[in-house]
Amino acid sequence: MTTQGMSEDEAISLMSVAADFGVTQVVDGNWGVHGVIAKEVLAED
Repeated sequence: MTTQGMSEDEAISLMSVAADFGVTQVVDGNWGVHGVIAKEVLAED
């Protein structure tokens, strides 16, 4: 949010349309969630 000058609502909106989320489960029952956003989505100044 800070480096891109976004509000929290803008960052959440960006993640909902641009992020590729994955969910993993390991043997001991723990779950993990990871998200990836392509560099091209974020503008450079």
